[in-house]
Amino acid sequence: MKSNQRESQIVLEAAGAALSCGAMVLGWVVVLTSGTAISFSGGASAVLTVMAYSAATASTVQCFNGLARTTFETKKPEWNDMLDSQEWYQNATVAVDLISLGGAGTAGLMTVRGVKLLKSQGVTFREALNGLNRQQRKQLSREIARSNAPGISNSMIKFFERAGQIEKRWSNQAIRTTTLRQIKDAIGAGLTVAGSALGGSIRSLAVAVVAEE
Repeated sequence: MKSNQRESQIVLEAAGAALSCGAMVLGWVVVLTSGTAISFSGGASAVLTVMAYSAATASTVQCFNGLARTTFETKKPEWNDMLDSQEWYQNATVAVDLISLGGAGTAGLMTVRGVKLLKSQGVTFREALNGLNRQQRKQLSREIARSNAPGISNSMIKFFERAGQIEKRWSNQAIRTTTLRQIKDAIGAGLTVAGSALGGSIRSLAVAVVAEE
């Protein structure tokens, strides 16, 4: 029985490591390519950048921790038992998990916002990836400007366009890059939540709720 439990734990640790490492890769890809993407977060762009870096770093820690735990569970399972009994380790893993979840939540909100912007112009992800015509790009660019500055009038948008403060017509490359980033963000957020549900804060919360019932 104990042997079967350990074998199941190896699978659990390996699955958690795979999810964390997948989230790590996507997180850093998003961070490193964010400079060429369109920002539609208004004045919160700096905060979102910090969140993205923090989440990618947290996923990196989780990835290496997961790989180490998988190795320990295979060769020295008592080491995992020792780590799990340490309060500092428990607190550290919860903190890192919460940072990852915070990043996933932020990425999810930005993805939803991006989908709404495209939907408002009747544009699908596929169309955004394949390329839009000049009129579609102009309308989408103005919608992005309104998203970054809620309440701005059409006359002010035109004024800032002439002044070069607002992009008059985003390029298809910029729109494609931003759309791909949203897709990667959504997948990364899904991996993070799945990892937390498998062996992180979400699972601990669920276990606690079930125990109380």
